[in-house]
Amino acid sequence: MKASLIPPKEPCMGNLLWNIKSFKLYCEEIKNSLEKLRSLGYWASAFPEGDGVAFKHELNNKSDSEMLADFQMCFDWVEIFPAKSNDSNEELAELETDRELRCIVIVPLEKIFIEETFEVGPYKFFCRRQFDKKPFDRYADYESEYLQFETLIFYKDLLRLNRNQNYNDQVIGKCISLAEHALDMIRYQYSSFTRKEFTPNPAGQIDNGFFSIKIIPNEFTHIKSTNIIGIPRPLSVSNNWLGPQVEGLSGQEVGYLALVHSGLINDQMSLSVVGALRSCRQSFYSLGSESQYLNLIFTLDGLVNPANWKGWKHRTYVSALLSGGNSEQFEKILPRYNYLYSEIRNRLVHEGKDFYELEVNSDELCDELYEYIKKILKLIVIHEFKAINEMTKYAEYLLKSAEYKDICLRITSSVPLSFGKKPQTFSW
Repeated sequence: MKASLIPPKEPCMGNLLWNIKSFKLYCEEIKNSLEKLRSLGYWASAFPEGDGVAFKHELNNKSDSEMLADFQMCFDWVEIFPAKSNDSNEELAELETDRELRCIVIVPLEKIFIEETFEVGPYKFFCRRQFDKKPFDRYADYESEYLQFETLIFYKDLLRLNRNQNYNDQVIGKCISLAEHALDMIRYQYSSFTRKEFTPNPAGQIDNGFFSIKIIPNEFTHIKSTNIIGIPRPLSVSNNWLGPQVEGLSGQEVGYLALVHSGLINDQMSLSVVGALRSCRQSFYSLGSESQYLNLIFTLDGLVNPANWKGWKHRTYVSALLSGGNSEQFEKILPRYNYLYSEIRNRLVHEGKDFYELEVNSDELCDELYEYIKKILKLIVIHEFKAINEMTKYAEYLLKSAEYKDICLRITSSVPLSFGKKPQTFSW
């Protein structure tokens, strides 16, 4: 077991610091060692948190090396070394393992109007202070809307907050990433690529471009609530309009996402859904229409996982899922999805085209893909898919039916011919 010694410097007392977890069962040994110290003329008292000792020499006539020798003698069962700094939190951080502390995290929200405070899963969305019926119950002094939730944060990172900007940015980055999962549900219900003004600012981003969060440790520690500000993302975007007006969240898919983020659903399919919504979020905040569109195309592929299928086998598989078992919908979706993939995606990727050269409305096409992704999420919720192979079997079942086979044959024969191409042969 190791401990770090910071000698007293007027007007501050000295500290002997250790890892609380390592010393938890050594209360009697600590008590006996403190008695030995007091017999040498020291005033010494253990921290109530259990991670060290505060001390001073009554006569104040001992050098740092002499005090180190006294402590090594009295705590002969501990390896004591001189501290590298005079910062007790930094020294404690050096002694810490990967222990995590449960914390309340508060993240301000901009370019969003929340009419009334509400909760979804582990997240609580607070309305603007001026509309809050219980403003004195708020843990943060933000005037704006904010998000509140609990999470685990490495204790050593908490100890280094506001001492090292890299650690600030690291902790801010984690907290706003978790907060964005909550905003994914807002974007799912309220945002659109054809009405981008209904997209809130990234979580934690305040009006000067910096990111801000407040952390309140929810376990016994000397660390108090901390406000931290940083720029974990040097490049970001901001809504120039007012954002969505949120009256709450509802629907089967939101209920499913709430269970996922509460940890009550944790399977292969739910992880894919979380990843897909993250990609959709990144498309909303991407400045290039081409990157928005391609990211959504790849997101849809990633969500449905079409194995190594290409061409019409790929298109029919995705379209079957999007149809939700409705053959009439399948007949409409298949040629349209093939157009979005073959005529738009492929020309952007393989021909280096920009949207202005294709003479199409990129926002409408992006929104169409976003709605496709939402259709898949709804399908997952309705059929309670837990693994990719369950969804694949469902699509194959549809595609092997006589009705779907007939539609496949007609469309995969007629569409290529309309472009002067030879029909592709494939089977399910």
